[in-house]
Parts: sequence; structure tokens; C-alpha cells
Amino acid sequence: MGRRKGYSSKNYECLFDYENQISIADLFRHDNVLRYRTKTITSGSIVECEIFPIWKNRSEVKKAREYVTPEAQRAVNERNAKKTIIRKINTNFTSEDVVCHLTYAGDPPNLDEARKDIRNYIRRIKDFRRRYNLPEMKYIYVIEFDDGETGRPKRIHQHIIMSAIDRDIAEGLWGKGRANCDRLKPDEYGLEALARYMVKDPRGVKRWAGSRNLSEPIVTIADHKVSKRQVERIALEFEESGGVILSSKYPDCNLLDVVTKRSDYVAGVYVYAKMRKRRNIQKPKEKRREGAA
Repeated sequence: MGRRKGYSSKNYECLFDYENQISIADLFRHDNVLRYRTKTITSGSIVECEIFPIWKNRSEVKKAREYVTPEAQRAVNERNAKKTIIRKINTNFTSEDVVCHLTYAGDPPNLDEARKDIRNYIRRIKDFRRRYNLPEMKYIYVIEFDDGETGRPKRIHQHIIMSAIDRDIAEGLWGKGRANCDRLKPDEYGLEALARYMVKDPRGVKRWAGSRNLSEPIVTIADHKVSKRQVERIALEFEESGGVILSSKYPDCNLLDVVTKRSDYVAGVYVYAKMRKRRNIQKPKEKRREGAA
């Protein structure tokens, strides 16, 4: 007899919306969970894992479809869109690279003109890099546009993260106003803070674009990495054993954040953890003892 396939809950993440206060009573439908699936996303030095239930029968899927609301799904979609750009930035850029914040002198352009300006700026950067035999350019840019409809003055500025380049050169090639270029400064979460700043307050417009040579985060799926019993312990006894369990699954990482969520509508719990790869630390060489051969 083959192993039962089950029904994934991944598309119903929005139903798991009660955080970090899981009780035994919340797991009373746990018999409807066949196993847990672990999705691991590695973006440079940042490692995330999502642990979610695989249900035994289709009845859980029917209930999930019934209770998903457009508003809840939209909120999850927006959160996942931000995760996408954070992961792209952490995967492709390091402290060797730079970020430039670009503003305009005089009256701001419209959105189409701003797109043309940033593309021309990227072309000038690429020309400079080719002239001096620098490596192929990687970049991600965001156009921050306020159309003035909310009563605030109309304004527009742009942010671009790109491969290592002299900051004075990058500033001088803008030519539309003020440019402020800085070396990237990752913290324990990588470049997440900068990424969130760049994509804050999306106004329904596609906010970012990137070069075609960007690498993708590494994603792996495992159905037996974390057992059903271990997920229960993570949810119910995190202080005692949850952190130990997750650390044992990712021994080369330091645990940063963990969130556990339950649902009023479907069986199981959802676990999200964020970690950072440990830096390789070389052991000091043993001193040679006097008289040793």
C-alpha cells in the first residue's frame, strides 16, 4: 500500500491567524492532520522555514474554501509580495554593494517619465561598468510615487540597490537632482530593514523591478523533516523544547524569530521560523609544546 498523499494547507495560510498562544484544546482536531510539510527558503545568509499541515481528507479543504475571505487572502498576498523582494535582495546583494536614493530638482515627473529616467540611469551605469571591465550589473529598483490625491504635495523619488560601484560615480551619473549613495549595511536579518523601507506603502502600482540576472532563493520541500509530535511540542512547549527542536533541524543556523499560528476553522497549526546561517569560525591552531617532535 502506497503512502497517502494528503491535502496541502499551503494555499490557506490566511486561515491561521491566531499567533503564539496555542493550547491543548486548540489541537483537538489534530487527528485530521496526516503529517507536516516543511518549506525551507534560503536567501543568502537568511534561512526561513514554513511548517504547515497536510490534511488527511478533503473535508478540511472544503471548510478552508468556505471560510477564506478576499480581504484575508489579500493581506497574505501583500505580505508574501514583500517577502519576495526581501528574499531577492538578501540572495543577491552584500555589504560590497550599494544603495542609491534618487530625487528630483524642480517639478516632479509623472510615473511614466520616472520609469524612463531610472532605466536611462541604469543604462549609464552599465555603460560605465563595461568601459572599465566591471562585472555584470545586478540591480533592484523601486519607484516611490505620491500622486498628490491625498492632499499632500505631489512627489516622486527612486531607490536602487546595485552591484558594487564607486559611490561618487553612481551619484554623478543621475543628473536629475540629488543622489545619495551608501554602502549596504546588513544586520542580523540581512538587508530586510532596507527592503521594507523601499517597498513601504504600496499604492496599487507595481513598485519594483530587477535585472534578469538576479539569482533566486533556494527552496526545498520536505515531508518528514519535522514530525507531527514535534510540531505539537513547538506549539505547546516552545520555551521548554520548541527552540531545541528547530535548532536541531537547522544546526548551522542561529534562531531569530518563531511564530506559531492556529485557526478557528481548519485542523493543525502553522509554524514560521527565521534564522541566520552561522559564520564559519576557524578554530585556533594548537600551540606546539616545547620539546615536541
